[in-house]
Amino acid sequence: MTRGFLVEQNASHQYQTAQWVEGEPVTSFWTGLKLKGRTKLSVETWRCSRCGFLESYAR
Repeated sequence: MTRGFLVEQNASHQYQTAQWVEGEPVTSFWTGLKLKGRTKLSVETWRCSRCGFLESYAR
């Protein structure tokens, strides 16, 4: 397993999928978080139709 965190960027009220970003979050005055040069992967989530359990993956 590799440590990371989820981000969503939406300044213009548009829908966007979450992205997984490698490493620990580091704050930035201008953008909120420093993301330049980090691995970013789209996150997909699967839901069990019987119990509602969710599993998320970044492939």
